[in-house]
Amino acid sequence: TCTSGPLGGDAQIAALMCMEDLGALIFFVDPLSAHPHQADIDSLIRLSNCGNVIVCPNPTSAMSMMHTLRTALVLGSRGMIPSFFETLESPAVDEYKRQQE
Repeated sequence: TCTSGPLGGDAQIAALMCMEDLGALIFFVDPLSAHPHQADIDSLIRLSNCGNVIVCPNPTSAMSMMHTLRTALVLGSRGMIPSFFETLESPAVDEYKRQQE
């Protein structure tokens, strides 16, 4: 369990991603409210995109992901949810690293 975002919860989640201990992220954000920690939320989403981690920003995507997770586990099909079983990386990361050399 992580704390609330303004209390460092987003940093805790980011640390789990950096340690490659997170296969998916269910992170609901109220779309109708301004968030004083919006930069932290954006950073978390960017990091999940770099790590190619499944992100569910709303209840519908979370329900869909739970169905997929259950189906994959019942069928023994790791390919349906690869970020749960191996460390992934966005293809953009390799290109970025090459440009930095």
